[in-house]
Amino acid sequence: MSKKRLSLLILMIGSFLLLASMAVAQPLRVATEGAYPPFNMIDANGELTGFDVDIAKALCAAMSRSCELQVVAWDTIIEGLEQGKYEVIVASMAKTPERDARMEYTDYYYRSATAFVGRAGTPFTLSREGLAGKTLSAQAGTVQADYLKEKYPDSTLVFPETMAMVNAGLVAGTTDLGLMDDFSALDFFNTPEGELFDFVGEPLTDAEPYGTAYIQVTKGNVQLKDAINEALRQIRLDGSYARINAKYFPFSIY
Repeated sequence: MSKKRLSLLILMIGSFLLLASMAVAQPLRVATEGAYPPFNMIDANGELTGFDVDIAKALCAAMSRSCELQVVAWDTIIEGLEQGKYEVIVASMAKTPERDARMEYTDYYYRSATAFVGRAGTPFTLSREGLAGKTLSAQAGTVQADYLKEKYPDSTLVFPETMAMVNAGLVAGTTDLGLMDDFSALDFFNTPEGELFDFVGEPLTDAEPYGTAYIQVTKGNVQLKDAINEALRQIRLDGSYARINAKYFPFSIY
């Protein structure tokens, strides 16, 4: 090989490596809802915080990527992923067949249960007949909302856009029961308004809307999905996950 060709080859390899390093250095664009405490919310200082936010940052660090976090309304968050506005969703999203057809799912990153919440001391029979005519609520676009539609057609069903609005309906007395993730309920109970409320009945079983949360990436981006799965394993092994968990919960949610 001539020196001229060798020099050209070295230049091409150098350019390729430079472009590759620039690609790796690009921030990972991550969407979350920002209205689902304690997992993702805006604090009193206007800062985005929560378990999901800290997990996203830890995963980016494990992948040697910076995080570009975006707050996106729940009802448009999947559409934004499909439109390429971001590559990843970290927003406590459960898996459904419809969602699975539109996105790639990583391994789960926490588990919870789903339960009814109502005013403490108020008796309810949680059958279709027992809740006929009652007003039931769940956040729109969630597996809990789907469950209410299927199981309680004789009840009045309302589906606000955010969990804060679900909780507000309970406090105002415009809804009798809310169906929600039990960790979200515990956060509500710790507020002055939520002190008067409690779980009603037992949590729903695994066959029903059990709150297994996953991270989503753009459909077909298996390489990124695998990288996030490896990062999840890494933060579990190095203690980062446990430190984040302890910041928000006095027990493991993995």
